[in-house]
Amino acid sequence: GATDHCPSATRKGRAESIVQPSKAMAPGLNPLTVLEHCQVSPSPSPPAGKPRTLPLTFFDLVFWDVPPVQRLFFYDNADLLGAPEFLLQELPLFEKSLAAALHHFYPLAGTLVCRIPEAGAPQVVFSDGDSVRLTVAVGGDDFQDLAGDHARDTARLRPLLPSLPRHGGGGGGSRCSTQDVFAVQLTVFPHAGLCIGTTLHHAVADGSSYVHFMRTWAAIHRLGPECGGKWAAPPLFDRSVVRDDNGLREVFLRDHRALAAAGGKRLHDWDLSQRPGAADLATFRFTDMLLRGLGRQVESETSARRCSPYALACGAVWAGIVHARGSSASFGFVTGCKPRATPPVPENYFGNCLGLCRVGKEEEAKLSGGLTAATASVAIWRAIEGLAEQGRVFRDARGWVRLVREYASARAVTVAGSPKLVVYAATDLGAPWGRPRKVEIVSVERTGALALAESGRDGDGGIEVGLALPRGEMEAFRAFYHDLVATASSYEAAT
Repeated sequence: GATDHCPSATRKGRAESIVQPSKAMAPGLNPLTVLEHCQVSPSPSPPAGKPRTLPLTFFDLVFWDVPPVQRLFFYDNADLLGAPEFLLQELPLFEKSLAAALHHFYPLAGTLVCRIPEAGAPQVVFSDGDSVRLTVAVGGDDFQDLAGDHARDTARLRPLLPSLPRHGGGGGGSRCSTQDVFAVQLTVFPHAGLCIGTTLHHAVADGSSYVHFMRTWAAIHRLGPECGGKWAAPPLFDRSVVRDDNGLREVFLRDHRALAAAGGKRLHDWDLSQRPGAADLATFRFTDMLLRGLGRQVESETSARRCSPYALACGAVWAGIVHARGSSASFGFVTGCKPRATPPVPENYFGNCLGLCRVGKEEEAKLSGGLTAATASVAIWRAIEGLAEQGRVFRDARGWVRLVREYASARAVTVAGSPKLVVYAATDLGAPWGRPRKVEIVSVERTGALALAESGRDGDGGIEVGLALPRGEMEAFRAFYHDLVATASSYEAAT
């Protein structure tokens, strides 16, 4: 069955005996009680004709070493009485919808080797009976506070995220032989809401493929297995649609092996969350009105006639981070390569299909005298416009693996997520949950990236940016942001 490790009789007894954590506990103590670990298998099992192994493509190998992508979805539900009711009434529905979604996205229940093999390439391996670990917990922290925009200590959010189980290697750790590629955690907050946490190995899927899965899971939960799985195109696992005429896969494998042999730190070891001192995660909203004001500021202060909303938001945040740090930083971003590949990769392809892009070094040199929101936005927009040239995104592709290392070691400003993913709309669970009130990419604490999403608030439009910074830098960035809003408002009012 889909949840063999969670027999209903055991759950009923456990639900009746749960003692809720004390609400008097201080938020800093992260009161959280794990109730159970379930193993959810695809149900029904994928057909025998479906591939059981998915070799990593060169797109996947770019992200082999980066930390897993971890998101939190906060759903308001003041009628949620407590953990016993959730275990008995709601949890079976989540398990069944997750199992049904995994039927379509079964590689997420598979495993991946922990190291690049000496010969050949890593591949995601799925065997019948494989499963995704689902952790169920009850939280005693302040749900409304955790789901806010204001700066919150990232130590309070980490317990809401599941880890990826590792297997073999005499006790796990760095010696593990294989690891799961996806895990889920449901944390119940009595009388407040639910938090769904997910952890995904980035070498298995990019944001587009991940949201495709989450959209399917949400639709099945909202509409039922009969309807939910049919409303969107099923995922395509055929690796032959990714052409590699330039042999990038072998180049990237060679680079990974050389970097490992040289004893260089893996990117997992460059975990920014391990820095001394507290780090905060906060959300900064770039409404349509603010973006219009920034656009007029760009027109006034530079020779550029227009910038995209993406370039305006990213440019403002890049300038703010440089201001907060008191030192320069390169800017890198990714672009979707499905329509840029030759031939184009189908939209429903499951895996990574992203190209690495950057603001050019010559452009950066021009900005070294002082980076403003306007000049940073223009530099990003010019880099984006340059991608319109056929094949431009792949021109420097042979250096992508080393570029990721360069970015990590230099603390470059990079981007995670995209407003185009429309993650809020995609994860509508239906009654009694609806759309999430807040989505966070908490793993930016580790990578230092900006977390972009469409604004989750009804009607205000725009882009929201999640940012994790050391506390002192966060205070400096917030002051920069407030000045930015005031200046942009004056430009908007003057028109």
